Formats: sequence, C-alpha cells, structure tokens
Amino acid sequence: MKINKIGVMSMRKLEESQKNLYFNKFLNFGDDPRSLSWNDKKSQCLRFEKISGLFKYEENCETFSIHEIGCGLAHLKEFLDKWGYNCIYSGSDIILEFIEHNKKKYPQCHFSIQNIAVDYEQIDDAIKDKDYYCLSGTFHTKEDNSIQDWKSFVFKSIDNMFKMAKKGISFNFLTIYSEFYDKKLYYADPKEIMDYCLKNLSRFISIEHDVPLYEFFVYVYKGEYIKEKFPDYRKYF
Repeated sequence: MKINKIGVMSMRKLEESQKNLYFNKFLNFGDDPRSLSWNDKKSQCLRFEKISGLFKYEENCETFSIHEIGCGLAHLKEFLDKWGYNCIYSGSDIILEFIEHNKKKYPQCHFSIQNIAVDYEQIDDAIKDKDYYCLSGTFHTKEDNSIQDWKSFVFKSIDNMFKMAKKGISFNFLTIYSEFYDKKLYYADPKEIMDYCLKNLSRFISIEHDVPLYEFFVYVYKGEYIKEKFPDYRKYF
C-alpha cells in the first residue's frame, strides 16, 4: 500500500479542523470525556482497558514508559494510576489548551505540542524512545478532510509511533462493520489495517474487535521485544 504525503495546505486544514472541534468542546464541557468526543466516562474507560492490553507482557515489578499520542486531557494517566500500572507517563497533543491544562493537573509529567504525522526528524526528541505509544480516538474524527488526506495522516502517524517505540504501540479505529455512519468520521477496514502493519511494521500484531463500541483495537510489537519475551522460541526469529 502506497501512502501519499500530505501537502502543506492539506495538513494545515486537517490540524485546524481538529483544533476547532476539540477546543469548542472543551469550552462547553471542560475537563470531561465529552470534550474528547466520548459519550461518557464509562465508554472512555472501556477503551482505556482495551488500549492498555498492550502491556500484557509486563511483569508487575517492572517500570515502563508510555507516551500517549493525542493525549487530550490526560484521562488515560488517571486510568493508569487508578489501576496501579507501574509506568512513567507522558503525552502530546496539538491542542494548546489541553497541554496547558495537563501541565497544571500533572506537573510531574512531560506534555508537549506535537503533530505526530510530520516527518520523523521534526518530532520533538523528548517524546521519542519510550517503551510504548498509545492512541485512542484520534483516528475517528475525520471532519471534512478528504479520505485520502486522512489516511495519509493515519498511516504516517502509525509509522512514526512504531519507529519511536522500544516495545510496541496500540491504537483504535471505528470499524466499517458498523450499523451507522457519520460522514465526518473515519471507518477503517480491519483487514486493510492488519495488512498494512504486517507488510510495513511487524508480524507481531493482534486485532481485537470484541467490544460493543463499533471499534477495533490494534497492538503491534517490535520483533526484538517478542524475541526477548519468548526465549524458548529462537528458531522462529
């Protein structure tokens, strides 16, 4: 699959569409899941449960680092703390107001403004080389951007996430196997996403399509990490 690079004007339009969408919600709802286009905290937490399935190979005694792309209001940080994950959290977003809010709420964490779909060399070095990169919901809200531009944004983001990660990445999509459609949302084909990841990232991938959200969740691991976790299976590497 060939993914075209987004032009400067298209990227600017894409960023502005996202900033307008989420900033206006933030003005209306404040520090609330609805500011991030979620219906409620319950469904948001279900997504976090699935996203955090990425950490299934971690031992309880180990500390690992996680960076959340499109961190919004850092609600994932709250979830991880509540469930006792032994991790070092950081986050990035393109919404300045979110980042400023998060810095006040979690001054011990690093937050930065970052569009993850830019060329890799333009990404802040401070957010690179974490163990894991997670993303929840960022790929849903296409708005009025073209399908071609949105897919370019999606796959460039995934490529950069995987390049930065030491161990693995997780992200979600709305599924094409949905009973309703909104032209401002992006619905992905699980087969297309799996095929792209297998061909371009890693063979160590899983997809879960088992929650009542019309969404699916993707986990992609680095080969060296899986090799380390399965020392008795060297002949398969």
